[in-house]
Amino acid sequence: MSFQEQYIFWRLTNYFLGVEKYRLIHLHEEKQELWLENNSQKKRPVIRIQMKELSWANVVERDVNHTLHVTENLRKQMGRLKLPLINIYITPFEPMGDISPFFGEPITSPNEKVKLENILLANEQMNEHLDTLVKRLELPESEFILSNEITKDMVTKEREQVITYITSKVNEEQKVARNSKPIVTYSFIGLIIAAFLWIALQGGSTNTFNLIKWGGKFNPLIYAGEWWRFISPIFLHSGLMHLASNAVMLYIVGAWAERIYGKWRYILILLLGGICGNIASFALNMNLSVGASTAVFAVMGALLYLVVLKPNLYAKTIGVSIASLVAVNLFIDLFSTQIDIAGHIGGLVGGFLLAGALSLPKQFFHWRRFAYGISLIAVTILFLYFGFQKGMQPYDPMQANVAVQQYLQDNNKKEASKIIDTLIESRSADAYSYTYASSIALQDKQVDKAEQMAKEAISIDKDIPEAHYYLAVCYQLKGDTKAAIKEADMAKQLSSEPFFDSYYNELEKTKE
Repeated sequence: MSFQEQYIFWRLTNYFLGVEKYRLIHLHEEKQELWLENNSQKKRPVIRIQMKELSWANVVERDVNHTLHVTENLRKQMGRLKLPLINIYITPFEPMGDISPFFGEPITSPNEKVKLENILLANEQMNEHLDTLVKRLELPESEFILSNEITKDMVTKEREQVITYITSKVNEEQKVARNSKPIVTYSFIGLIIAAFLWIALQGGSTNTFNLIKWGGKFNPLIYAGEWWRFISPIFLHSGLMHLASNAVMLYIVGAWAERIYGKWRYILILLLGGICGNIASFALNMNLSVGASTAVFAVMGALLYLVVLKPNLYAKTIGVSIASLVAVNLFIDLFSTQIDIAGHIGGLVGGFLLAGALSLPKQFFHWRRFAYGISLIAVTILFLYFGFQKGMQPYDPMQANVAVQQYLQDNNKKEASKIIDTLIESRSADAYSYTYASSIALQDKQVDKAEQMAKEAISIDKDIPEAHYYLAVCYQLKGDTKAAIKEADMAKQLSSEPFFDSYYNELEKTKE
């Protein structure tokens, strides 16, 4: 290749990088080929520049077909609906044969998503061909006026300017990456540690009722309208090991995701992905659930999405590491009864779909992002519907009854009533549930309701002394001392608590 072809190759590259702020996406100096894209200007095409001897028309045909295939893969990676490409050939001579099918009119790929426009810059007619390129891309003519003699020094100068520009950009990006601390990740870890210490001081992080009280994912209270329990469990942990495992995992994967997606996207993935995990847990798991693991799995899902978006770049790096972490964690989940696998999988899927909807910074909007967003909304609505439908069906009331008892001991009748109401509405209430309902009704001075609830409890299990006691109180308030004494006697016989003896003796005195 003469100095003129080499000069044009590096001059064009220098202009697109330095003036139009194109980004180099591929450079093969030995093959004298490079690809450029412009993220800041959507209307500008991707540009391929190649310095090559095109001897015959069939060589052009093979290269054009290859370029169409490569551009289609690039379009998918960039998430573009359609992708225009200007394909510039710099060559000493025009190819032999009929090249008219390849130059002049744009060539469209079979799926009509890639439009390829070939421009020939042959040494023999360089000025004429260069004018065509300048007009087609609306470039300033003053930038591409060729001198009568192109020297080696001129070529070297243009090439060195390109290399210097690329090197400075790489160094700048590396400097930003080194200086960019994952502040969101550190802050989130700080929040879950602070929440853990608070819960520990308020009654213990392993106390089931304490976790329910401070916002654990507890279905009966979500049925009662406490939707914020889809968010609060992300910040709660049961025990130091639970906290440590999630904090370490987030420290490992969070920094990657924060640097790649940027802070605000990363925050959305953490929080909304964690909520998705809790919604999945709500739909599939009736037990109490807490932990940032739903958010951690959402981050993993977002990192796995990178493999789909840019497989050539991420499949063998981040993809392998994250896939291994996901596989190991889910394998452990299968053999642990205390881990909420539904929440983990929900977070993973939610994070993946969120990442697809948000995409990476500086990416053009694409219909695929819209499809991911619609899919996320549809899946979320489906699981919410399934979860609330499940709340209308009978379920084991044991954990709910324990929570009711603790709320009543804390004099929090409001929360206790919410749980009792959901148990009764779903036909999940057992004898203990109705006993507590009777107690609450008496506190509200609803004697008829208290009597009804106590009788319901006794009909299910006649051996609960409290149910007989509340029924006795109802009869006493209604003036039926005989019936009250009978129920008080049953309570006394079923329990050795002095309280029941004392109450029975007081009723006996009133009879006299």
